[in-house]
Amino acid sequence: MTMKPLVLVTGAAGLLGRYILRELIHAGYPVRGLDRRSSEECDDWVVGDVTDATTVTRAVKGAGLVIHAAARANIWQGTGEEIMHTNVMGTWQVFEAARREGIARVVFCSSDSVIGYTVREGAMKPPLYMPVDLDHPLQATDPYALSKILGEDIARSYTHWGMQTVALRTVFVAYPEMVGEIRARHASPETYRGTPAGGPSSAGGGMFYNYIDPRDLARAFRLALELEMEPGSFEAFFLAAPETLAGETTVERARRLHGDAIEIRRPELYQSNPFAGLYDVEHASARLGFRAEHSLRHLIEAPSSTGEKQ
Repeated sequence: MTMKPLVLVTGAAGLLGRYILRELIHAGYPVRGLDRRSSEECDDWVVGDVTDATTVTRAVKGAGLVIHAAARANIWQGTGEEIMHTNVMGTWQVFEAARREGIARVVFCSSDSVIGYTVREGAMKPPLYMPVDLDHPLQATDPYALSKILGEDIARSYTHWGMQTVALRTVFVAYPEMVGEIRARHASPETYRGTPAGGPSSAGGGMFYNYIDPRDLARAFRLALELEMEPGSFEAFFLAAPETLAGETTVERARRLHGDAIEIRRPELYQSNPFAGLYDVEHASARLGFRAEHSLRHLIEAPSSTGEKQ
């Protein structure tokens, strides 16, 4: 049996990192974690910051693949300067160390925020059309989103060294710790602010409440490691559950919020699945072999649900 390569996972002690580690370990990969704190998820661990070149160089030593998930995960996790420093300089340090080590592939955790329609603290520029695909222009309007566009640019730049790079544009990750926030938002969407249910952050997903289960997202990272790619190539994928966590249908919501400003390019999609999300997930299905398996709509469709528009 061929031994699988060692996978370095940055941000491995975080909410997402722990799911990625479990997925890889279950699939038989040897793993190493890099984070500012240690975890019991695996035995091979480097404690340090991704912005520190010495730490990252030590972490990539002997690895064959890298998943770069370390980041300030939203605009509430620091000032604009701190977000840009961690997310941009940290990403560059990881890719540069991977290049020097001769690592063939780095999978970068990007975000649907690159479209510019995720958090109200940004300009919230609506998309030109839906479902949003890879041809849609990138319209970052806040430091976090901008850091992810720059991270994708870094990933593309390293293909010129022969590296294979993948950017996974994930939507709001609905961790179990977020269940209370999801329910609180649905119960009172007009007044929902902050973290009334004590979650690690507010319920997200932009104005359409897109989401993905962390188990599905972790599987997508594994599939990105295993994707057949040519040397020196870059690929990107939108990742989301096939439906939203909104109480009204997606087209109704688009029309209520923006009138006819958003072109509905595939009306048959929203006819067959009225709650289909904002992003095109068919490319991930066809090319990556990924389709979300876990639905959380039961959280808002329970008998106690108010069913109010959100």
